[in-house]
Amino acid sequence: MVRKRNRRLLAALITLVLVVTLHTPSASGASPDPRYRDFGDPGGFMNILPPGQDGVVNGAEMLLYQLTKKYPKHYNDQTDMYNSLVYAAPGISDEDLPKYFKDASFGVKGKIERSYSPTKGATILRDEFGVPHIFGETREATMFAVGYATAEDRLFLMDVLRHLGRGRVSEFLGASERNKEMDRAQLKVAPYKESELTKQVNDICDSGPEGAQACLDAQAYIRGVNAYIKKAYLDPRLMPAEYPLLQQVPKKFVPEDIVAIASLVGGIFGMGGGNEVASGAFLQGLQQKYGEREGRAIWEDFRSANDAEAPVTVKKPFPYNNHQRIDPETTALLDPETADEAIKQLDKPEMILDGPKGPIRLNPPKGNSNALLVAGKHTAAGRPIAVFGPQTGYFSPQLLVEMDVHGPGIDVRGVAFAGTNLYVQLGRGKNYAWSATSSGADNVDQWVVKLCEPDGSRPTKKSKHYWYKGKCRPMDVYTHRQIAKPTLAGMPDKPSLKNIIFDIRVERTVYGPVVARGTVKGEPVAVTVQRSTYGRELTSAIGFQRVNNPQFMKDGARSFLKAMDGVEYSFNWFYADEKDIAYKHTCLCPVRDPRTDPDLPSWGTGEYDWTGEFLRPEEQPQAINPPQGYLANWNNKQAPEFRANDANFNYGSIHRSLFLEKRVQKAIASGKKLTRSDMVNLVMDAATVDLKGQEVYPLVLRVLGSEAPGGDPVLQRMRDRLAEWVKSGGHRRDFNPRDGKYDHAAAVAIGDAYFETLVEAIFGETLQGTHLPNQLEDSPRSGQGSAYMEGYYAYVHKDLRQVLGEPVRDPWHKTHCGGGDPADCRSKLWQALRKAADDLTKEYGSPDPDDWKYDSSRDNIKQSPVGLIAAPDMQWMNRPTFQQVVQVGVD
Repeated sequence: MVRKRNRRLLAALITLVLVVTLHTPSASGASPDPRYRDFGDPGGFMNILPPGQDGVVNGAEMLLYQLTKKYPKHYNDQTDMYNSLVYAAPGISDEDLPKYFKDASFGVKGKIERSYSPTKGATILRDEFGVPHIFGETREATMFAVGYATAEDRLFLMDVLRHLGRGRVSEFLGASERNKEMDRAQLKVAPYKESELTKQVNDICDSGPEGAQACLDAQAYIRGVNAYIKKAYLDPRLMPAEYPLLQQVPKKFVPEDIVAIASLVGGIFGMGGGNEVASGAFLQGLQQKYGEREGRAIWEDFRSANDAEAPVTVKKPFPYNNHQRIDPETTALLDPETADEAIKQLDKPEMILDGPKGPIRLNPPKGNSNALLVAGKHTAAGRPIAVFGPQTGYFSPQLLVEMDVHGPGIDVRGVAFAGTNLYVQLGRGKNYAWSATSSGADNVDQWVVKLCEPDGSRPTKKSKHYWYKGKCRPMDVYTHRQIAKPTLAGMPDKPSLKNIIFDIRVERTVYGPVVARGTVKGEPVAVTVQRSTYGRELTSAIGFQRVNNPQFMKDGARSFLKAMDGVEYSFNWFYADEKDIAYKHTCLCPVRDPRTDPDLPSWGTGEYDWTGEFLRPEEQPQAINPPQGYLANWNNKQAPEFRANDANFNYGSIHRSLFLEKRVQKAIASGKKLTRSDMVNLVMDAATVDLKGQEVYPLVLRVLGSEAPGGDPVLQRMRDRLAEWVKSGGHRRDFNPRDGKYDHAAAVAIGDAYFETLVEAIFGETLQGTHLPNQLEDSPRSGQGSAYMEGYYAYVHKDLRQVLGEPVRDPWHKTHCGGGDPADCRSKLWQALRKAADDLTKEYGSPDPDDWKYDSSRDNIKQSPVGLIAAPDMQWMNRPTFQQVVQVGVD
């Protein structure tokens, strides 16, 4: 009887939840107009953005999910489309594309699920994927609706980001140690006082007609966000369920919140450099071991700052940061005994917060985004094709939010980072599309300042004054105080008053925040960071405003290059329309004093400061319809002679961009005219390649030879498994047969284990006792999709080519493996393979290589929850989070 009563109670509860959930609230009603369907859209635009459009889950929806495990509508309806492509491509046709990508037309071509008006003069239509299509009669109404729709889809996420951008996430989520650590880390990047956020808003408002328009747009956008919050106070169906669990309510947004979120996003995706102290410590370690000249030569080899073999986006040289007459007196290398401690202070914590349902993993991928564009002369329809998008990680909901927006001076569809999305940042206009990849150009420097005391007494590492232009100046020191009540998300390790009311001390010099301390020749110093976009977080909105404006973009590719001049963050931008493909690099890249070494920390005494000039638009790498007939980029080097930033030791002889470039070159050379599905097949074939399998192990196998020493059967089978994997393309994919395991599971296990022992065999002796600021491998096991951006791959590639006597442009000054002797190198590589065999035997509990089956789920993409519900894992693929397929005018 009790069980029956419980079942009836449960059934009644589910019915109640369904009634509440299915009764979708709306603003004032509005009737769909035919013009919302008939746009004269040329067609040819598709996209995908997992897991889904809906990112706000109310209490009833959360309860229903807990009871049934059914996701709220549009919360997870793009995951399967996105995930299934990895199993189908290569091999899909144009007719198959709608299975894997949404139509990205202007207006609504299919079913209109909801029509409503959040304010007079604006209509929002939700399509069958929940994407909002916004139509405004006035600019103000249009931007109001953008803000309203953003809050509908991402309110809690926006709230997390605005608090994190301010270094105040502990106030919102609770004062756990992880949350406090994230606040400390953000205050090392963007330690803004509230008045300084306000100044940035005022600065853009006063910066001219475009800035004034951005100011008005931001104000209308914020009013729209707050209109939704006001409704959510009165209607629990609109209130994200996270707020009650945190015992919080959403507070009104202000324009300063846009600045705070932009500082967070720009500090992750739009900057490069700022690791000079670690670079200098590596140089010192080598020089102590090998002497000044030899140590410098080895350092420059690994540095790979201007490797002539580095894959580039455009072939034309664009020189930057190549100083020919460096004065060593400008360089300030920390004493080895304090350098390690300073580097620890500089290390950033993992971006993991404690949220209402557990950890919120905001770790961004190491490298971000790819783009493949081919000129119309190589396509079947005679029009360019682009397959491109940003790799911004995978979250539930996504950091990006999609919209289709039409109003005075704005005609665009695409995505932007939630909370900064006044304008579409990546997407399409009426007859063009654009996207971006992070470029990591050098717009950040670490300066070393000499500490002093104003009374002339001996300074210590704790001193708060520093020498600048001949004066002992005080640092700008202030206390960043938070009052953070404990929540279910963020409980202090030791609940006490000091863990609820806690202070973070912020110290700044004329360059920027102080981030570490140490000594140089025994004298106390501080490390302080200068970023060119610091205090200018909103300025890049001008570029996005332009590319959203159909009138500004009337001259096609040339208008695009000019539009992107308004973006100051460090990105590669790509463009396609019905005639042209184009590329433009953006960066507020400082012109440095030519006496300084751009790879090492400089003295911050005022004598060697940045010149005050920045790269001009014509000096930025760029191209329209490049001679090679395509553009391929996967965060690789921009152009010859455009120096890698000081933190980038990865622009060597190979790069993951070769996954794209080699495939498109082969396709063009075949003479076949390409279709959209051909391009998707190329990009997806590249998306499952292991850089070791494509570029490194072919050379390793040549050095090893065909037979294991002494006829060792285990080593022979390991070598043969690698050879089979390499011959098949070096993929990590479950394709043929599709059985839940990688096709070459044993070879993948061998390849991963062997790379570690291989690197040790080649470089271990050289690097012993030093700290190369690079990771061994950028593995798919991060769960973020993006992989093979960083690592020792290019070092092995160049060294083994020198062992084999191959022609090497820009060779290293010495060969490491076996001292350059092929026989000695071969012996070392076989020994390394034996070590890998021993490691795998322990890991898998068997000496038989056929039992070493790599579990592909270790590579799965995790769609990390930012709220209460996690979207499901996906099969690994190295692919943009938001991906567009574009051929204008071809449906």
